[in-house]
Amino acid sequence: MKDKLVTSVSLPAEAAAFWRARRVEIMRYAERFLRIQMRHSVRRAVTRRYNHEGESFTIVTTRFSAAEYDTLHFVAASLRVSVSSLIYGLIKLWLKPSRRALRRFFATNYDCPPQKWDPEAGFVEESLIFWRVPDPETTQPPVWLTPVT
Repeated sequence: MKDKLVTSVSLPAEAAAFWRARRVEIMRYAERFLRIQMRHSVRRAVTRRYNHEGESFTIVTTRFSAAEYDTLHFVAASLRVSVSSLIYGLIKLWLKPSRRALRRFFATNYDCPPQKWDPEAGFVEESLIFWRVPDPETTQPPVWLTPVT
């Protein structure tokens, strides 16, 4: 098993209960949710947005793979929102039965190749690419593998 990064997120109490019980299942919808979020413009020269709900919040210790953690932070930093607010939005998406019925068709590839980072200058370039995962039920075999009749 690969090492997980341990961190915490702040969630409304009801959402925290869902997250604790179903984190792995909820994270299966991350690609869909992040693609929806990336329809918004990159935000600059604004302050970060946090969760603002009328109920009490709970700090939840959670574990992410390095890929999950980097991907969530990339989108959160680009949109100037907290990772906690992304997780809360992801939980709300997961709570919609119609969304859960849809299958997952994308995988992500986060990349941050080393650039320049020293006292003279900081240059960091990040990218997040979504790759379509073929649906095995609808994918046709190549023509050369189709039996001749």
